[in-house]
Amino acid sequence: MKASLGAMALIIVILFGACTVEQELVLGHEYSGLWSLEGRPMPFVDDVLEDLAILGGYDSSGAFYDEAISKTITNLETRADVEDFELRRVGKHAWAAKVMSSDIRSLFGDAALGGIADISREGDMHTLSLKFDSARAAELENLLPILKEPAFSLFNPAENEGLSEEEYITEVLGFTFGEENLLELRQSMVQLSVTVPGTVTEVEGGIKLSENSARFKAPLTRFLVPEREIVWVVSWSRDPLSGG
Repeated sequence: MKASLGAMALIIVILFGACTVEQELVLGHEYSGLWSLEGRPMPFVDDVLEDLAILGGYDSSGAFYDEAISKTITNLETRADVEDFELRRVGKHAWAAKVMSSDIRSLFGDAALGGIADISREGDMHTLSLKFDSARAAELENLLPILKEPAFSLFNPAENEGLSEEEYITEVLGFTFGEENLLELRQSMVQLSVTVPGTVTEVEGGIKLSENSARFKAPLTRFLVPEREIVWVVSWSRDPLSGG
């Protein structure tokens, strides 16, 4: 199965450690889109990430990040749905990416094929749905086998089945990163702003920012322990004469 960029990004988010991940999706004609994202971890995770990379068989965390980014670039270069992209490290544990795609369903993974994105249309009304749950989390192992390695298993959502989010935070993250850092870990977020080519009419799981945009966010730990499905939905109306 071809890896969706949504899943690949989530893997990189997980393995780059606790951070606030800012994302922006600007939708264009016929569901094309420009997806931008940037993540910077909190200072206290540096030593832990370095140790985990070495336990995973890498000379350093930098070597691991370089390999993860290199593999993602190789994936991007072979995809017909990707028109342009930029992916780079912007610091020791920080990274940024921009991807222009002709079809964001393919970019994030089509829900009909087990991915996270679905788009429906009824007349001039359009709806984008993004969903993440335990079944989709299980696919991450197949996209990046390193998640099965003991050194990285604590970041593998498939390994966290049976744990509540609170248990994971206190027992796993608290032990790994220190109880004194739990407050910052709880505040670590995955955020997505969506700009649509029309007028936003309804938002589920987020807030309406402006006439043509919405914002969604959820704690990173909810993605690491997807005991409850994460659902982000935005609907918009568009003049039928404008196309798309």
